[in-house]
Amino acid sequence: MTGRFADASLLLLAGGAGSRMGGRNKLFLKTGGLYLAELVLERTASLFSETLLLAAPGEAELAAEVLSALSAKFDFRVVEDRAAGRGPLEGLCRGLSEMRGEWGFLCGCDMPAIEPAAVAVMAANRTPGSQVVAAEVNGYIEPLHAFYHRSCLPLAEAGLHCGDKKIKCFYAEAALKKVSEEALYAACQNFRRSFLNINRPDELARFEKTRAQSVSVIAPTAQTPPP
Repeated sequence: MTGRFADASLLLLAGGAGSRMGGRNKLFLKTGGLYLAELVLERTASLFSETLLLAAPGEAELAAEVLSALSAKFDFRVVEDRAAGRGPLEGLCRGLSEMRGEWGFLCGCDMPAIEPAAVAVMAANRTPGSQVVAAEVNGYIEPLHAFYHRSCLPLAEAGLHCGDKKIKCFYAEAALKKVSEEALYAACQNFRRSFLNINRPDELARFEKTRAQSVSVIAPTAQTPPP
Protein backbone atom coordinates (compact mmCIF):
# COMPACT_ATOMS: atom_id res chain seq x y z
CA MET A 1 0.00 0.00 0.00
CA THR A 2 1.32 3.46 -0.88
CA GLY A 3 -0.01 6.26 1.26
CA ARG A 4 -0.05 10.00 0.90
CA PHE A 5 3.22 10.11 2.83
CA ALA A 6 4.97 7.26 1.05
CA ASP A 7 8.23 7.78 2.95
CA ALA A 8 6.55 7.43 6.35
CA SER A 9 5.17 4.62 8.50
CA LEU A 10 2.35 4.80 11.03
CA LEU A 11 3.66 3.74 14.46
CA LEU A 12 0.67 2.99 16.67
CA LEU A 13 1.37 2.52 20.38
CA ALA A 14 -0.93 -0.40 21.04
CA GLY A 15 -2.06 -0.69 24.61
CA GLY A 16 -0.01 -0.81 27.75
CA ALA A 17 -0.83 -1.22 31.43
CA GLY A 18 -3.78 1.18 31.31
CA SER A 19 -3.43 2.00 35.00
CA ARG A 20 -5.68 5.08 34.71
CA MET A 21 -8.22 2.99 32.80
CA GLY A 22 -8.60 0.57 35.70
CA GLY A 23 -5.99 -1.82 34.33
CA ARG A 24 -7.76 -2.31 31.01
CA ASN A 25 -5.54 -2.55 27.95
CA LYS A 26 -6.59 0.39 25.81
CA LEU A 27 -5.85 -1.53 22.62
CA PHE A 28 -8.99 -3.58 23.29
CA LEU A 29 -11.29 -0.74 24.37
CA LYS A 30 -14.43 -0.23 22.33
CA THR A 31 -16.81 2.64 21.74
CA GLY A 32 -20.04 2.22 19.82
CA GLY A 33 -19.04 -1.34 18.96
CA LEU A 34 -15.73 -0.28 17.42
CA TYR A 35 -12.25 -0.55 18.86
CA LEU A 36 -10.61 2.80 19.60
CA ALA A 37 -7.68 1.51 17.57
CA GLU A 38 -10.03 0.95 14.64
CA LEU A 39 -11.09 4.59 14.75
CA VAL A 40 -7.44 5.65 14.71
CA LEU A 41 -6.70 3.38 11.76
CA GLU A 42 -9.77 4.59 9.87
CA ARG A 43 -8.47 8.14 10.07
CA THR A 44 -4.75 7.58 9.56
CA ALA A 45 -3.72 4.24 8.05
CA SER A 46 -4.34 5.23 4.43
CA LEU A 47 -1.96 8.18 4.81
CA PHE A 48 1.09 5.99 5.30
CA SER A 49 3.02 3.32 3.45
CA GLU A 50 2.66 0.81 6.31
CA THR A 51 1.25 0.45 9.81
CA LEU A 52 3.02 -1.05 12.82
CA LEU A 53 1.11 -1.89 16.00
CA LEU A 54 3.59 -1.57 18.85
CA ALA A 55 2.47 -4.05 21.51
CA ALA A 56 3.68 -4.98 24.98
CA PRO A 57 5.84 -8.11 25.41
CA GLY A 58 3.83 -11.30 24.98
CA GLU A 59 0.79 -9.51 23.53
CA ALA A 60 1.50 -9.72 19.79
CA GLU A 61 -0.44 -12.97 19.35
CA LEU A 62 -3.36 -11.74 21.43
CA ALA A 63 -3.46 -8.43 19.56
CA ALA A 64 -3.41 -10.19 16.21
CA GLU A 65 -6.19 -12.54 17.34
CA VAL A 66 -8.47 -9.90 18.87
CA LEU A 67 -7.97 -7.48 15.97
CA SER A 68 -8.08 -10.16 13.27
CA ALA A 69 -11.29 -8.70 11.86
CA LEU A 70 -9.43 -5.46 11.16
CA SER A 71 -6.78 -7.18 9.05
CA ALA A 72 -9.27 -7.36 6.17
CA LYS A 73 -9.50 -3.56 6.20
CA PHE A 74 -6.01 -2.55 7.28
CA ASP A 75 -2.63 -4.02 6.44
CA PHE A 76 -0.61 -3.92 9.66
CA ARG A 77 2.23 -5.70 11.42
CA VAL A 78 2.37 -6.29 15.17
CA VAL A 79 5.74 -5.59 16.78
CA GLU A 80 6.41 -6.45 20.41
CA ASP A 81 8.44 -4.45 22.92
CA ARG A 82 11.67 -6.18 23.96
CA ALA A 83 10.99 -5.79 27.67
CA ALA A 84 8.10 -4.72 29.88
CA GLY A 85 7.93 -1.54 31.92
CA ARG A 86 9.99 0.63 29.61
CA GLY A 87 7.19 2.96 28.62
CA PRO A 88 6.39 4.55 25.26
CA LEU A 89 10.08 5.21 24.58
CA GLU A 90 10.57 1.46 24.07
CA GLY A 91 7.66 1.45 21.62
CA LEU A 92 9.24 4.28 19.66
CA CYS A 93 12.56 2.44 19.52
CA ARG A 94 10.87 -0.72 18.26
CA GLY A 95 8.95 1.24 15.66
CA LEU A 96 12.00 3.09 14.37
CA SER A 97 14.00 -0.13 14.15
CA GLU A 98 11.28 -2.10 12.36
CA MET A 99 9.73 0.48 10.02
CA ARG A 100 10.52 0.54 6.33
CA GLY A 101 10.05 4.27 5.87
CA GLU A 102 12.48 7.07 6.66
CA TRP A 103 9.96 8.67 8.98
CA GLY A 104 7.57 7.32 11.58
CA PHE A 105 4.40 9.05 12.76
CA LEU A 106 3.93 8.05 16.39
CA CYS A 107 0.48 8.12 17.97
CA GLY A 108 -1.53 6.14 20.49
CA CYS A 109 -4.38 3.70 20.05
CA ASP A 110 -6.27 5.97 22.47
CA MET A 111 -6.30 8.93 20.05
CA PRO A 112 -9.50 8.26 18.07
CA ALA A 113 -10.08 11.79 16.73
CA ILE A 114 -6.86 12.41 14.81
CA GLU A 115 -7.41 14.91 12.00
CA PRO A 116 -5.69 13.99 8.71
CA ALA A 117 -5.37 17.71 7.90
CA ALA A 118 -3.38 18.22 11.10
CA VAL A 119 -1.16 15.26 10.25
CA ALA A 120 -0.55 16.81 6.82
CA VAL A 121 0.64 20.04 8.45
CA MET A 122 3.06 18.05 10.58
CA ALA A 123 4.33 16.18 7.53
CA ALA A 124 4.83 19.39 5.58
CA ASN A 125 7.16 20.68 8.30
CA ARG A 126 9.67 17.87 7.81
CA THR A 127 12.96 19.06 6.37
CA PRO A 128 16.16 17.24 5.33
CA GLY A 129 17.83 18.38 8.55
CA SER A 130 15.03 17.71 11.03
CA GLN A 131 14.74 14.60 13.19
CA VAL A 132 11.61 15.33 15.24
CA VAL A 133 8.55 17.28 14.10
CA ALA A 134 6.25 17.92 17.05
CA ALA A 135 3.44 20.34 17.75
CA GLU A 136 3.52 22.91 20.54
CA VAL A 137 0.01 23.23 21.95
CA ASN A 138 -0.76 25.41 24.98
CA GLY A 139 2.98 25.77 25.53
CA TYR A 140 3.45 21.98 25.69
CA ILE A 141 5.39 19.97 23.11
CA GLU A 142 3.32 16.93 22.15
CA PRO A 143 5.50 13.77 21.84
CA LEU A 144 2.61 11.81 20.38
CA HIS A 145 1.04 12.89 17.10
CA ALA A 146 4.63 13.61 16.01
CA PHE A 147 7.02 12.57 13.25
CA TYR A 148 10.36 10.91 14.05
CA HIS A 149 13.17 10.30 11.56
CA ARG A 150 14.90 6.94 11.74
CA SER A 151 18.11 8.76 12.73
CA CYS A 152 16.49 9.33 16.15
CA LEU A 153 16.95 5.66 17.03
CA PRO A 154 20.45 5.94 18.60
CA LEU A 155 19.30 8.93 20.67
CA ALA A 156 16.17 7.11 21.84
CA GLU A 157 18.13 3.95 22.67
CA ALA A 158 20.60 6.02 24.70
CA GLY A 159 17.68 7.39 26.71
CA LEU A 160 16.48 3.86 27.42
CA HIS A 161 19.92 2.80 28.58
CA CYS A 162 19.85 5.70 31.05
CA GLY A 163 16.61 4.34 32.45
CA ASP A 164 14.37 7.01 30.99
CA LYS A 165 10.88 6.12 29.74
CA LYS A 166 9.75 9.46 28.38
CA ILE A 167 9.84 10.05 24.65
CA LYS A 168 11.03 13.63 25.06
CA CYS A 169 14.15 12.55 26.95
CA PHE A 170 16.29 12.90 23.80
CA TYR A 171 14.69 16.06 22.38
CA ALA A 172 17.57 18.24 23.61
CA GLU A 173 20.00 16.26 21.44
CA ALA A 174 17.73 16.00 18.38
CA ALA A 175 17.02 18.46 15.59
CA LEU A 176 13.53 19.43 16.73
CA LYS A 177 11.09 21.32 14.52
CA LYS A 178 8.14 22.71 16.48
CA VAL A 179 4.83 23.25 14.71
CA SER A 180 2.79 26.15 16.06
CA GLU A 181 -0.90 26.23 16.90
CA GLU A 182 -1.33 28.94 14.28
CA ALA A 183 0.05 26.69 11.54
CA LEU A 184 -2.24 23.87 12.59
CA TYR A 185 -5.30 26.11 12.87
CA ALA A 186 -4.73 27.55 9.39
CA ALA A 187 -5.26 24.10 7.89
CA CYS A 188 -7.57 22.53 10.46
CA GLN A 189 -9.78 24.56 12.78
CA ASN A 190 -10.50 21.41 14.81
CA PHE A 191 -6.80 20.63 15.25
CA ARG A 192 -7.11 20.32 19.05
CA ARG A 193 -9.28 17.22 18.61
CA SER A 194 -6.36 15.61 16.87
CA PHE A 195 -4.40 15.52 20.13
CA LEU A 196 -7.20 14.05 22.23
CA ASN A 197 -6.14 10.93 24.08
CA ILE A 198 -8.38 8.85 26.32
CA ASN A 199 -6.81 7.74 29.58
CA ARG A 200 -9.70 7.36 32.05
CA PRO A 201 -13.19 5.83 32.03
CA ASP A 202 -14.82 9.26 32.33
CA GLU A 203 -12.90 10.48 29.27
CA LEU A 204 -14.07 7.44 27.32
CA ALA A 205 -17.69 8.08 28.38
CA ARG A 206 -17.41 11.73 27.36
CA PHE A 207 -15.96 10.79 23.97
CA GLU A 208 -18.73 8.21 23.43
CA LYS A 209 -21.37 10.83 24.16
CA THR A 210 -19.80 13.40 21.84
CA ARG A 211 -19.38 10.84 19.07
CA ALA A 212 -22.97 9.63 19.41
CA GLN A 213 -24.22 13.20 19.14
CA SER A 214 -22.14 13.91 16.04
CA VAL A 215 -23.32 10.71 14.36
CA SER A 216 -26.97 11.59 15.06
CA VAL A 217 -26.46 15.04 13.55
CA ILE A 218 -25.09 13.73 10.25
CA ALA A 219 -27.39 10.72 10.00
CA PRO A 220 -29.88 11.06 7.11
CA THR A 221 -33.43 11.75 8.15
CA ALA A 222 -36.24 9.49 7.05
CA GLN A 223 -38.02 10.73 3.97
CA THR A 224 -41.81 10.67 3.84
CA PRO A 225 -42.88 8.93 0.66
CA PRO A 226 -44.95 11.06 -1.71
CA PRO A 227 -48.74 10.45 -1.67
